[in-house]
Amino acid sequence: MTDQKSNALDDDTSAAKFDVGRPVEWMVDPDHREKILGVTYEFNHTGERKTVWYTANKRRAKSFVVVDVPHSRDVATV
Repeated sequence: MTDQKSNALDDDTSAAKFDVGRPVEWMVDPDHREKILGVTYEFNHTGERKTVWYTANKRRAKSFVVVDVPHSRDVATV
């Protein structure tokens, strides 16, 4: 046993190092617009986009409508 105390956040894990994805597009069911089938996320550091499908088989839906997330790129961080 040691008497040294360490903070779990001291291990070089500052928030600036995380590549956080923000939703930029929703893919919705064309017949039931309240049902979200997928979301495209854009990552803050790399600018990479990744789409995640929330369908039963986790694959691209056969038909969908793309909706831009309002103000997704204009959100200021404090």
